[in-house]
Amino acid sequence: MVMRPGLLALTGRIGHAEAHTHACHQLLIVASGHVVVEDDHHDRYPVQGVAFIPAGFRHRVIASPDASGLAAWFDADSPIGLAAATRWHGAGDLGCARTWTTAVAGLPRLTDATPHRPARPQHPVLARAIHHATTTPSGPPDLETLAAAVSMSPSRLGHLFAERLGLSYPIWRRWIMLQRAIDAVRAGANLTAAAHTTGFADSAHLTRTTKAMFGITPTQALTASGWRP
Repeated sequence: MVMRPGLLALTGRIGHAEAHTHACHQLLIVASGHVVVEDDHHDRYPVQGVAFIPAGFRHRVIASPDASGLAAWFDADSPIGLAAATRWHGAGDLGCARTWTTAVAGLPRLTDATPHRPARPQHPVLARAIHHATTTPSGPPDLETLAAAVSMSPSRLGHLFAERLGLSYPIWRRWIMLQRAIDAVRAGANLTAAAHTTGFADSAHLTRTTKAMFGITPTQALTASGWRP
């Protein structure tokens, strides 16, 4: 499993997924077995190696027992998400499974998926803000609280996150919360404890957020990565 702000990637078995939508774009790379994607019109198309499913479109995944490969989710507001939306323009019906399985040529590479800081030196206040947000025991605070902690206006700090990291602060914060929660579960915490120590109201809030972003629960994501309780 690879997880960082703007990206979740899992390698291993690709299983069935009932009809669902998610807030992230999804990339499927099938290394073995057979995988079919079905759109909301119940049209089905086989994945010939690669499929790219845009955010917000209801779909199913039907996989053979031996199907394996890589599944990756990209935040729609991340650099790769925005690049994908631009390159999809005019590619066809974005709600159609045929488009998902055929309009992948020229889309951003997986190595371009992770929002990253430009080569220029990081802004010192942004560095302090990231450190504060990622080390606060109760999880990253809201933008106003974080801005007060580093003595900068919320609007200026929010601009720095978007400019230097490629994600707005609320989106970056949500990814950090999820990353910390999943790390906590992998370290032995149950979902309730992981939720409470990373900024979620409870385990149901954590599960809803994960499912809304990726279409799977935290447990399903961890199991797919090879984790066992």
